[in-house]
Amino acid sequence: MTGEARFLVDATGLFGGSESRLELCTEVRLADMELSEVGLESAVVDGRLEVDLVLERTGSDRPPGEPADPRRPGSEAVLAAGTVQGRWTAPCRRCLEPTFGDLGAEVSELFEEHPTEGETWPLTEAGIDLGPMLREVALLSIPLAPLCRSECEGPAPDRFPTGPVGDEGSDIDPRWSVLDELTFDG
Repeated sequence: MTGEARFLVDATGLFGGSESRLELCTEVRLADMELSEVGLESAVVDGRLEVDLVLERTGSDRPPGEPADPRRPGSEAVLAAGTVQGRWTAPCRRCLEPTFGDLGAEVSELFEEHPTEGETWPLTEAGIDLGPMLREVALLSIPLAPLCRSECEGPAPDRFPTGPVGDEGSDIDPRWSVLDELTFDG
């Protein structure tokens, strides 16, 4: 990452107050929203994401408003559930011209005081940093091999055909001709 994708949410109301849910519906602008490809243009999320999440306190059996028990570390967690939407740009897999699209992802991620690497996200005293999670969700929503249009034939369709192979009997290597005699009728 060249920049820091940060979006810090103050969650003190979830733990110190009577609230057990926090609704978050906003547009977020994050930096460093690109996937680099060696020798090609990068796939990029424009950085503006529409976030519609509900942050909900979980993993605690204490009543709302009661302070957390310092003798029970890791007993607090927050579930972030909702949707993330945005726009992406990437090179077409055939012609390499820029192509665009919308991304949309369902989110259901857990934030804990003691996160499990690759499974949950950190929950700190400063709050919940949704930035890394939003970055990962958005970048994983970009298509792996986007097309500018379904009928795209690429930069030189005569040299690099993308359709089904035609009847080119003269181009068949004679060593493979024995395979023409095979039948697959039961």
